[in-house]
Amino acid sequence: MSLTDLDRRTAITTARWAAQQSRPITECPYDPAGDARARALALLWVRTYRRYRPPA
Repeated sequence: MSLTDLDRRTAITTARWAAQQSRPITECPYDPAGDARARALALLWVRTYRRYRPPA
């Protein structure tokens, strides 16, 4: 399993947008209970989101 550059860019861009727009973290489009690819993308999405919107 490997993520493409497009997968990574999409996850990072959408997470950054969600954080900057004050969207809830539960809007992550990737299923953390899914296959290995979905879990990796969910982890990347959440880490990026937290970087741009740290907990209060």
